[in-house]
Amino acid sequence: MSSSNKPKLISDENIPIKLTELLKEDGFDTRKIPFSSTDKQLSTIAKEESRVILTFDKHFINKKLFPPKEHPGIIFIDIHPPKIDKIFLSLSKLFKEIKSTEFKGKLFILSSFGFRIKT
Repeated sequence: MSSSNKPKLISDENIPIKLTELLKEDGFDTRKIPFSSTDKQLSTIAKEESRVILTFDKHFINKKLFPPKEHPGIIFIDIHPPKIDKIFLSLSKLFKEIKSTEFKGKLFILSSFGFRIKT
């Protein structure tokens, strides 16, 4: 997948740095949110920079707090235990199936078994 077909990402502070580094090595334009940033700050930066949010934070699956339609995309990672290799593999599968233009306005709930899409 060429980098032009990959969505720009922003990692919540709860995403391991190693995962962010693996995504960068795989050609993703990935930004890590500074520690102690609020969910609202993450949301604002994601919108301003057109970045898909990567998070373990359940607040982002609350459509009233963070409506998917207002975001470039949200990926909530629901993988337990949260092993980096397992998460990276699941993300890779997601990015192979979904075009970068298809993330906008959607919430993806990622598990070890695949993903669900909510709008």
